[in-house]
Formats: sequence, structure tokens, C-alpha cells
Amino acid sequence: MSNPEIQVLLKIRTELNSEIDRLKDMIARLEVHIESLDAQIARGSFVTADAAIPKEGTTARPTSIIETGESQTITIMNKAGNLELGMVETIEQTMRIIPAEHAVYDITRGAFARFFLERILGKFQQEDRHRVENGEIEWEDAFDFEVNAEDNILDEMIIRNIGDDARQKEIHTALRWALEKTYSAR
Repeated sequence: MSNPEIQVLLKIRTELNSEIDRLKDMIARLEVHIESLDAQIARGSFVTADAAIPKEGTTARPTSIIETGESQTITIMNKAGNLELGMVETIEQTMRIIPAEHAVYDITRGAFARFFLERILGKFQQEDRHRVENGEIEWEDAFDFEVNAEDNILDEMIIRNIGDDARQKEIHTALRWALEKTYSAR
């Protein structure tokens, strides 16, 4: 490979692949934002009178799992709704992500590693670190996560100190997208 033309072509190819990866990450982020917007639009566009107006003698119940402290388990399905990707168990400020039994997720693949872990969860972690540095919250209340994997295959994931409902919804949307993109059958 001492031919200078080949060297130039290889360099151009490497640069194009880097640009493609960058654009794929940007598209993934935009798709997550669109899905989040769609979910918010769907929730806000239809409310029955029974749900909107509390009955006499009762008080409106909070709809947030974070507020109630109740346990919630959600099955994560692909966008088409015909394939189970995993489950999310949420109790107060802790979220546990468990892959479906038939699914294999390589935590080093782009959609999972660069997008979900770095861009989504890493962003929340960084935000909370700044909040700790500014004295707004304590370290034990800061967003944190751990990924348990064997041979780079996801076993489970624990996310602590999720934050508000908006953050929880963004995590769910981004997680579904990342799992769908990195899904392989056992």
C-alpha cells in the first residue's frame, strides 16, 4: 500500500465513515425527540372529563410514578409493537432495565454505547454533576447508572435518581430506540 493514491482514497473513506457515524447519531437524537414529542402530543390531545375533573370529595391523584412511590413494570416493545425488547421496572427514583429472554444487546454497539449511554444517560449524569458542584443537590441524589454485562452482552442496567417525569420519558424513548437498533435474537 505504498501507492499514494490508495492512501488518499483510504483517508477519504475513513473521513466519510466518520461523517456517516456522526450523522447517524444526529438522526437518532432527532428521532428520539420526535418520539418524545409525539408521546406528549398523544397524552395531551385527549383527556376525558372523568380524568380531568376530580369527583366531589376526592382529590386529584398524581399520575407520576416518581411522585407516588409505587412500583411500575413496563414492557418495551419495538416501534411496530410486534417484538418484546425488554422490561423496565421503576420504583420511585430507581429504574431497572432487563433485556427480553430472547434478546441479545451488545453494549459496545453505536446505538447503545454512543447514543443511549453517552448522549442520553451521560448528559443527565453531567447535568447532575454540575448541580452538585453548584450546591443544588447532594452527591447521593445525583443521576447515576450502572451497566451489568458479560462479554459485552447486557444482563441488566440500573439507573438511580432518575429525576423528573420529562427525564424518565426521555430515558424510556431513547432506550426503546437503542434496544431496537441493537437487537439480535439469541
